[in-house]
Amino acid sequence: MLLMTRLQGSLPLGIDKALYLSACVVLAAFPALMFVKPSLSNTCFGLLLGWSAIALVAGGRAGRAEYGLILRRYWPFMLAMAALPLAVLIQQLLSGAEDPHVPYLYLRFALFILLVPGMLRLGRRGMQSIQWGFVACALISALWLHEVAAAGRPSHVGFSNVIPFGNLALLTGMLAVISIGWNRPGDHWLAGLKLLAGFGGLYASYMSGTRGGWLAIPVLALIALAASRRLTRLHKAGVLVGLAGLMALGWFSSAIVQQRTAAVVSELSQFVQHVTSDTSTGIRLQLWRASLELIQAHPWTGVGPEHFESTLQTLAAQQVITPLAATMPHSHNELLHAAATLGIPGLLAILALYLVPAVFFLRHLRGTDRGTRVASAMGLALCCGFMVFGLTEVMFATTLVNAFYSLVMAFCFGYVVARQSKLPAPATP
Repeated sequence: MLLMTRLQGSLPLGIDKALYLSACVVLAAFPALMFVKPSLSNTCFGLLLGWSAIALVAGGRAGRAEYGLILRRYWPFMLAMAALPLAVLIQQLLSGAEDPHVPYLYLRFALFILLVPGMLRLGRRGMQSIQWGFVACALISALWLHEVAAAGRPSHVGFSNVIPFGNLALLTGMLAVISIGWNRPGDHWLAGLKLLAGFGGLYASYMSGTRGGWLAIPVLALIALAASRRLTRLHKAGVLVGLAGLMALGWFSSAIVQQRTAAVVSELSQFVQHVTSDTSTGIRLQLWRASLELIQAHPWTGVGPEHFESTLQTLAAQQVITPLAATMPHSHNELLHAAATLGIPGLLAILALYLVPAVFFLRHLRGTDRGTRVASAMGLALCCGFMVFGLTEVMFATTLVNAFYSLVMAFCFGYVVARQSKLPAPATP
């Protein structure tokens, strides 16, 4: 593809190689530093945007014309990634906002479109550098949470709430496991390191006590197995049985798992019997019910993201929810929160963010090319993981998580596109 080769011929070889290697390091550094130093990860995101701009500019008219072909060919994917900021803008226009603007929290999804050229310029080998960031993130998260959780389940780990921390640690561990498909035959120590990262992600999720994240474990495991051609059906069945056994063993032998699962039953009973609504489960049920009421009252505009907390206070004053539930910053459900704050356009935008990429990657998951299957499995794991996490948490509430989704999506999409047959050469005047 011209976009992947134009930069190399447009700059002196030494400068091009330095920029290329730097971009590979930055790509791996983003997930590795995500929890340790969020400001550095945000800087990495900005640097990768700069790298993409260099790729577009140095690629010349032919490179930009080729990327235009990519935009037109894959416009549903591009539109899906821009859907949430568009929904925010629509909500503001329908609500009569005097100064409509899209906060950076939402713009990060649309920046996917600008990240793709940089991913394509890195090429398949360069893009594979992100796998080491996944390995580092999972292992660091496991060690960090092991230390922090020694005195009991924490509410935060560093700057991050423990729920998204545990969820993303699990996801990066599974992405590291899926990347084993890129290993050359005989690289057993690399496979061992990535499997260790996978167990690190599982351990971090376990220690976080995040029950919503535990629901994603079998989903992510099935995706990882579906991408493997090296394992026979019997081996895959054995892995699933082993995973099921490990989860069962965890339930029977772990006080953490038993306490967290028993708490759900107890809290549901207390909620139904009107003993107390101010439990973890009870608050979620209150917020879901309140969100449904807001959707019914404001189906097309929602209440606006900036008015959600004040609206909860009003509902608390009306005794619809408890004062404690009114202190929550979101609905603890991605779809309900989007619909309650942005109306039906917000609901459709979240569904597009999940489903359009999922369909794209699912279509390429059973292809004959091994590298494409691995990247497609990663993309599908990203979509499905966030779908499951979003059942009990609003993952898209922080700019760092949104940047993670956008960047990893750009990498997976770019890898798959780079493996496809060459686009027709654009006409030049």
